[in-house]
Amino acid sequence: MRPICLAFTFLLLASLPTFPQSASSSQPEGIISGTVLDEHGQPVEGVHMCIGTSSVGPSGSHEVRRDCRAATTDESGQFRIDHVAMGTFALEAVKDEDYIAFPDANVYEVVTLTPNQRAASVVLKFGPKAGRLLPSVTDKVTGKPIVDCELDWRIFDPENPGSIMRGDQLIRQGERVALVPPRKYLIVTISAPGYKTWHYQDSSDPSRPAFIRLQGGEEKELVLELEPQAGPTDR
Repeated sequence: MRPICLAFTFLLLASLPTFPQSASSSQPEGIISGTVLDEHGQPVEGVHMCIGTSSVGPSGSHEVRRDCRAATTDESGQFRIDHVAMGTFALEAVKDEDYIAFPDANVYEVVTLTPNQRAASVVLKFGPKAGRLLPSVTDKVTGKPIVDCELDWRIFDPENPGSIMRGDQLIRQGERVALVPPRKYLIVTISAPGYKTWHYQDSSDPSRPAFIRLQGGEEKELVLELEPQAGPTDR
């Protein structure tokens, strides 16, 4: 399954100054603690807390490291990370695929520790869970299942029509789930090599495009047929 929206993490980390990844015995150490909540303000157990670090490599390139062994939240949604070096860190909460960092999912915090302020406490709050599309794709002529295809989504924002937020995901045999941003109006297409692209349409008027809008954690089945592209002998 192709990772989605990881660019948010990389863009955030790229803006951070360089700093050591861990404290040594000769350097002061700090503590990062906090709580992770869901969209309803309830604690979330089993969240992995990752610390992103940034440094300059031997060739002058900018290197980003991400350590997800730092800590895990308990039943109260709380965590504590000891023996942290002084510096600036990107703290990230990682739960499972349902909490992918789509827009409105606030799971990042930039934390700075200094010799004068060696402890930091944060509250991270997940946005809504991802929506789940369950496509079932067959060949329109033969009726046979198409096991490899690609689902593309694009957010339609009537208040900001010039904005572009989109993603895509490969759908392979045994992987019928595509994760999409919740509570957004989505334009959805599905394509496969050798077939015409399928567009989600208004059932009452197939000539018009339609939108899919899912709530957090909501699932929607898509049963569709792809029409083969015309070959040279079909013209």
